[in-house]
Amino acid sequence: ITPIQHASTYQALIDDVLEHKANRVEFNVKPDANDDASGGRRRGRAPPVVRKKFDIDPDVDPFYSRHKFEPFPEAIESNGAELQDVTAKEQQIRSKTGGGGGKDDTAAAGGGGTDSSELATAVESLPILLDRKKKLEVHTSILQAAMNEVAARDVPQFYELEISLATGTYKNDAAKAKKDVVELVSDGTKGNVNDKVRLVIVYALSNGVGSSVDIDEVAQAMAESLETKGSTVGGADAGGAPAMVEGAPGGPTHGTLTKEDRARLDVGLRAIDYLKKLRSMNMIATTSDVMQTEVSGAGSGAAGGGDMLSAFMARATNQATGLLAKANEKLGTMLGKIHKHRATLVVENICEMRPNTEDDEYLYLDPRVKGDVDVATTLRNATRAPVREAIAFVIGGGCYGEYQNLQMVADERRKVTYGCTEIVDPCTFLNHLAKLA
Repeated sequence: ITPIQHASTYQALIDDVLEHKANRVEFNVKPDANDDASGGRRRGRAPPVVRKKFDIDPDVDPFYSRHKFEPFPEAIESNGAELQDVTAKEQQIRSKTGGGGGKDDTAAAGGGGTDSSELATAVESLPILLDRKKKLEVHTSILQAAMNEVAARDVPQFYELEISLATGTYKNDAAKAKKDVVELVSDGTKGNVNDKVRLVIVYALSNGVGSSVDIDEVAQAMAESLETKGSTVGGADAGGAPAMVEGAPGGPTHGTLTKEDRARLDVGLRAIDYLKKLRSMNMIATTSDVMQTEVSGAGSGAAGGGDMLSAFMARATNQATGLLAKANEKLGTMLGKIHKHRATLVVENICEMRPNTEDDEYLYLDPRVKGDVDVATTLRNATRAPVREAIAFVIGGGCYGEYQNLQMVADERRKVTYGCTEIVDPCTFLNHLAKLA
C-alpha cells in the first residue's frame, strides 16, 4: 500500500506530485499575467509557461537533509523562518559595509581595530550566507510548486481518508467507509484520475470495510463519474510528471474526460482488478496489518490533532509568507500523522525478535555457525545477538515513503538501510500493476 498511498513528508511528496528523478526536480511555472516586465503579455496573449529544473541533494544541501523527513507544512514553516533569518543577517552585513566606510577607516588608522575586524569577518561571511539563501530560495520554489499541486488536487482529503481506511477507523462501519470513498471519487472538483484510483486501491486493500462486490461498485462509481463529469484537475503523464492546470481551453474541463485521462482510468481499473484477485487468494496483506501504531510528527506531542493544528495556525499568523498561510489553510490536516507501515513493522518485529510475528516465519542464518545445522530449530532457538544494522531490500518498486517510514525503527542503537529494485512514483507503480494484470 505504501507506494500507492498519498504522502505527507517533504521528500516523498516531491516525488509524488512533481517530476523527480535522481535528485532532479522539474516543474512548470506560469508567470504572473500582470508582470509586463517579463515580456510575457504581448498582443494580449498569456505569458508562456516556464520549465524549472533544480538539483537537490541531501548530502550537500543542509536544509533538505534536515527537513526531507518532516511533514510538508513543517518544511514550509522551516523554510520561511530560515529565509527570514538569512535575509535579516544579509541586510545587517550590507548596512555595515554600506554606511560605515569612513568611520571604519578612521578607527583602523587610530589603532582601534575592533570595528574593522568585525567588518572584515562580516564581509567574509557574506558569500556563505548568500549561498545558503540561494539554496533556501530553491526550496521555496519547489515548496510553492508542490503546494500548488496539493491545493489544486485536494491531496489532504485523499490522505486523511486513506489513513482512516488503513488504520481501521472504519472497521466497524463498512457502509460509512464505502459512502465516504464513493463521495470523494465522484467529486469532479477533487483529485485527478490517479488520485481517485489510488484511493479505491487503498479501499480494496482495507480489511473489514468492503467485500468484493463493494469494491466493484466503488470502482464503477468512480468510472461513471469520470465518464460523465470528467475532471477539473490535471493529471500526471505516463512518466509521473504532473500536467499543469492552465485554466485555458487546452486544459481539462468539467464534463469531459481527455484521451490521456481515459487511458489512466483504464490502467487504474486493471490495477484494481489485479489487486482484488490477489486479495481474494490471500496473497497480500490487508491494511489492518499494513499500518499500525500512530505516532506524532517530528517535535510534537502525542496529542497531535487539534493541538498541533492550533499551534500551526498561531505560527502561521506570525510568519511573513503567503505560502505558509496558504499551507495553514490547505495542509493543516497533514500534520503529525505518521504510522508504521508494513515494511517498518516487519523489520521492527525481526530486529526485536518478537514471538508470534514475522520473526517466526523469516529464514534465520548465522555465518558464524559451521557444519550441518538444523536452520529451523537449532539456529532460531539459539541465543541471538542484538541487531545493530538492518538492510531491508524490496524486490520490485520501492518508494521514498517506505524508506522514510523505516527510519522510525532506526536509532542510536540500530542503523536501517533501505534498498529496492527501483524507486518509482505512484503513477509508475500503477502502470506496473496494470501490466501484471
